[in-house]
Amino acid sequence: MKRKALMALAALLMTVALNAENECVCFELKGEFGDEIKAILQKYSKNLGSKDIKVVREDSDLTVAERSFLESLMGSAKVSAPAGGKAYDLENGKRLYDRDCASCHGVNAEVSLSGKAAIGTWKPEDISLELRDYQLGQYDGPSRFVKQSIATTYRKKEMDDVAYYIQSLGGGSK
Repeated sequence: MKRKALMALAALLMTVALNAENECVCFELKGEFGDEIKAILQKYSKNLGSKDIKVVREDSDLTVAERSFLESLMGSAKVSAPAGGKAYDLENGKRLYDRDCASCHGVNAEVSLSGKAAIGTWKPEDISLELRDYQLGQYDGPSRFVKQSIATTYRKKEMDDVAYYIQSLGGGSK
């Protein structure tokens, strides 16, 4: 029963979003319920091939300007800042890098691909931005489908974890 209700709500949300041609429709869904609806929307928006439906932001993904704008719209309500400010989980970054990146980029991020410098020499911010471009489908170079399929599973925090783990390997700008 719960599953049917979730599916019905997801269908309703997709219909509202599709019919709102040039409008941005936002929903705030929290907890387990929010996670389930988010997963359903992501699954079905991909199946429809729609670029109009996507999960755009999570709290930790917001820029300072976006956070300020939302705070002004919501009055006293606040969008929570990332836990611990800029605390990066290097263990998680290593786990993700070893699983998703090392086979092409090398154990120490030393392999140069596509005529670019090895990612071990990049700044963490540049690595995070590159991952975001993969996630948004804005990269059209070699291995784009592999890179996009990996990046779409990452949240902003995980992108940063990977980026700062790569920096910790010692080859990049600090």
